[in-house]
Amino acid sequence: MQKLRQLGLLMIFWLITASSTSATQYNLPDLGSPGLVLYDKSMESELGRAFMTALHTDFTMIDDPFVVEYVRQIGSRLTSHLADGRQYHFFIIDRPEINAFAGPDGIIGINRGLILAATSEDALASVIAHEIAHITQEHLSRRFEQFEQGNITSFASLLAAILIGTLDPSAGIATFIGGNSLAIQNQLRFSRIHEHEADSVGIKLLAQAGYNPRAMAQFFDQLHQQHNHSSRPPEVLLTHPVTERRTALALARAEQQKTTQERYLDLKLIQARLTDQRIPLEQLNEKEHEAFHCYKNYLNLTNTPDNAAEIKSCLIQATKNQPGNRLLEIALADIKDRSSNSVSNLLQLKDLYPQDNALAHQIAHQYQHRNDIGSAIAILKHQATITPTKIELYQQISELYLQKNDIANALYFQALRANEIGNIRQFKHLLKEARKHASETPTLLKKINNLLQENN
Repeated sequence: MQKLRQLGLLMIFWLITASSTSATQYNLPDLGSPGLVLYDKSMESELGRAFMTALHTDFTMIDDPFVVEYVRQIGSRLTSHLADGRQYHFFIIDRPEINAFAGPDGIIGINRGLILAATSEDALASVIAHEIAHITQEHLSRRFEQFEQGNITSFASLLAAILIGTLDPSAGIATFIGGNSLAIQNQLRFSRIHEHEADSVGIKLLAQAGYNPRAMAQFFDQLHQQHNHSSRPPEVLLTHPVTERRTALALARAEQQKTTQERYLDLKLIQARLTDQRIPLEQLNEKEHEAFHCYKNYLNLTNTPDNAAEIKSCLIQATKNQPGNRLLEIALADIKDRSSNSVSNLLQLKDLYPQDNALAHQIAHQYQHRNDIGSAIAILKHQATITPTKIELYQQISELYLQKNDIANALYFQALRANEIGNIRQFKHLLKEARKHASETPTLLKKINNLLQENN
């Protein structure tokens, strides 16, 4: 029974790889991979941990705290209108493809390429909403029912081929379901139903969160136009095609919702953190243009810039023109603290945005720049007690302890990070390594032993 369970998990991982490969192989936008929600909650949780581990082990993640916080705030805004009781996790993968996916146990992945391709925050939110909808509608559960009718011999043969490495995963679902053309056609139709359903649910979610529901259709159309004249395989071989019909249906659904003004500036500021390439600014008005260039210059500051006063003055005006813009406010507070050799301005903002992990990282960075490693660790430790997203915090805390040559605590917080990404084996290993160095730290030693006992 355990072996069958493991085979099932491996099969699902292969399906993720196969469906992703078919689109990226032809450099096409893969807007919406199928959601992965299983009927059994314990199995979903187990798969989620394994998926989270693979994500952080096999791929390079974007760890810029401002980019991560930005995407997670969009996700939180969308999921706050759900009543499924699920905890969602949002990650940015450092890959150039225009791609996003919904994973098991509420995991949503967004590629760097998608963020850079988005024309507005609403467009980016539309893709995230689409992926959330795949999860809320339990699409893998319904999709998996189709595969359960398959031949166990074919399944075993395919699994062996994958394990041995004689089968290219891009051979795809057709091999798994026996090469039967009718089965292929039925499976594709099933996927299209899921895509349209995710569009419909996602558009409603956008409207509820205050985003422009038309953004989904507009973004689909943009992607379609960009790739309309490029070489592409037959539509039947694409797991998630961006078609004119899909765009038209999304637009028709959006017309039934209340339309709001799209947001541009914050996305452009985030894009500036991701690339040095030219960023289209046609949608920005004159004051937003000025704010963007202020922020871009701020990002290029050195420790002792000649133009710091000019940038500071520019940011003061930008925050007046864009009241309540968190990114501009943090930039201004940061540049003020650099010149005053304090963290008072950033700490004042912390009272306004206590849940903001990026702000906590920025304060820690200021402390670190002043060689006050203890205060940097303290602010990040406190943040870890009030936020559900701790992976990046634990990583930074571990690195700071390593600067202090505190090996025990460095290993301990790496262990906590391993636990957060679901790597229980590494979690235990790192705890045991930390214990070897914690003999002179009784409090830490007790924590380590307690965790090892709890996870025995």
